[in-house]
Amino acid sequence: MDATSMTMSSPRSTPVTQGSKLETAQILTLLVACLSIMIIVIDTTIVVNAVPSIRKEFGVSLQGIEWVTALYALIFGSFLLTWGKLGDQFGRKRIFMAGIVLFIVGSLVDGISANLSQMLIGRAIQGFGAAMASPSTLSILSTTFTGKNRNTAFGIWGAVAGASGVFGPLLGGYFTTYSTWRWSFLINVPIGAAALIVAIIAIKETRFRDPKYTMDYLGVTLVTLGLSSLLFGFIEAQTYGWLTPNEQFTLGSFSWPLASLSLPAVCFIAGAAFLAAFTIAELRREKTGKVPLFPFSLLQFRGFRFGLFTVGIVAMGEFAAIFIFSLYFQVGRGLSAIQSGITFSPFAIGVFAFAPIAGRLSNRFGPRPIVTTGMVMETIALLGLFLITGDSTPFYYFYPVLAFYGAGFGMSLPQITNTVLTSVPFQKAGVASAANNTVRQIGAAFGIAVLGAVMVAQISSVGQADLAATGLSQTVKLAVARMLNSGLAGGAALPSGLDPGTLGIIQGVLNDAITQGTRWASLTAAIFVSLGAVSSLFIPNPKPPPEKVKTKALEVPESQQVMPRVSVQDRAASESRESVDLPNSSKATTGRMKNRPAVLLK
Repeated sequence: MDATSMTMSSPRSTPVTQGSKLETAQILTLLVACLSIMIIVIDTTIVVNAVPSIRKEFGVSLQGIEWVTALYALIFGSFLLTWGKLGDQFGRKRIFMAGIVLFIVGSLVDGISANLSQMLIGRAIQGFGAAMASPSTLSILSTTFTGKNRNTAFGIWGAVAGASGVFGPLLGGYFTTYSTWRWSFLINVPIGAAALIVAIIAIKETRFRDPKYTMDYLGVTLVTLGLSSLLFGFIEAQTYGWLTPNEQFTLGSFSWPLASLSLPAVCFIAGAAFLAAFTIAELRREKTGKVPLFPFSLLQFRGFRFGLFTVGIVAMGEFAAIFIFSLYFQVGRGLSAIQSGITFSPFAIGVFAFAPIAGRLSNRFGPRPIVTTGMVMETIALLGLFLITGDSTPFYYFYPVLAFYGAGFGMSLPQITNTVLTSVPFQKAGVASAANNTVRQIGAAFGIAVLGAVMVAQISSVGQADLAATGLSQTVKLAVARMLNSGLAGGAALPSGLDPGTLGIIQGVLNDAITQGTRWASLTAAIFVSLGAVSSLFIPNPKPPPEKVKTKALEVPESQQVMPRVSVQDRAASESRESVDLPNSSKATTGRMKNRPAVLLK
């Protein structure tokens, strides 16, 4: 083999040799990252099957219990971008460990909380800690591993994150049924403590100071106020009125002063104004050369623009539907928390079975048709749930529909994330990833708020109609009506001494109300996901690179490689062009597109 051939093969083999042996510190770092992302992701879904028990113990309404899930997602999503940048500036290990400490404190507060207010304080602390720790896990892995080992590390990290999200409801159901719902939060304390101890030993501090970056206090304030205002409006509008007040809002000594305009209506107006101001402030910040909180300039890329829209609107339907059906299975149908978790197991099986299949299909046909197909499958499944959900539907009817739903979920979610990342220049992939995670978390929070509002509205209207058709006494009707209007709050008591027949009639009214509320919430989720399927059609579908052709060209017999008369200068020029086109070729096994995912995940 000639000297030129040796020069060309050397850079491709170097990373493999350097990254083929894992050090103990690298293994421990991967363990810390996996443990951390596990408790962060699990906490998004583990409470799903614990929520009905929490609602019953604290005696709160359906609207109130929505905050347990929605507040965590809102705080988590709102601060992801900020803490990702601060981790680069002040040290990823430092920010990561501070985030895990906060997450443990929030989990402890939730686990020992005596009422909903205390629990919401803990959920806010958890969300803030998760926003600090989550982006740092990826940054730490990116700086710890190279070459093939980096791809392996990211693959393991992603698998743990996916498994945690899927099995969270089952784990929460187990704790709630056989121990207490409090362990759904307290389990984070020993796991988080173990992650902290190992992190102190294994993780090395790294940072990347951007001279253009300054803390965007105005942006963080505006986006948090805007999103919080809108979320409060959607969740509390059924109680306090969408436009005019239904009920007086009081907080301590403060009472809502307006009689013609409700507090949620003002929150909608204020939220829109805050978000408009946030957009203007970020565009102005970017125009002056400062690093913005949200990269509005990346919206010029069609894949990023429609990809983010698709992620946000689909998240409103995907995650909220699981929350709604958990309430239906336990409150409406009387299942235990663990039975509800087992009922969702076909969904988990569908996700795990079809996610790897979707990856292979995406490599062959491009991501867009896979994403669209997955969302169409989810839409069909949600419509199926709308049709089959009833007061006495056999539970085995739900199994194939939930499996089909999980299959669509597994096909669409990973590939839409891949589409968002690959649609922007690789130098901006980290910012694009943070934006994608932010939009998904905020979409999930608003999905719970919107679908919860639909469910509560239907419970009230259907329940009132059913109640009017009964022969119950006026006193009992008024008590049941108060229960329906308060979102089935546990504190709305029925008169004592009711006979079993009367209690049976009341239970029938409530079951039918919950069933109809679930059905229409499922239909709303189907509409959201179908809109995501339509928007995915506008996402570019880059064809996979012809790797096999390039491989064959590189692997021709050596006897044929020396036949063309090519000068040394021509070969050097060719190598120079290749090095320009592939600036990170020293971190890949070949000079082909295979090295791009590793670059994007930095």
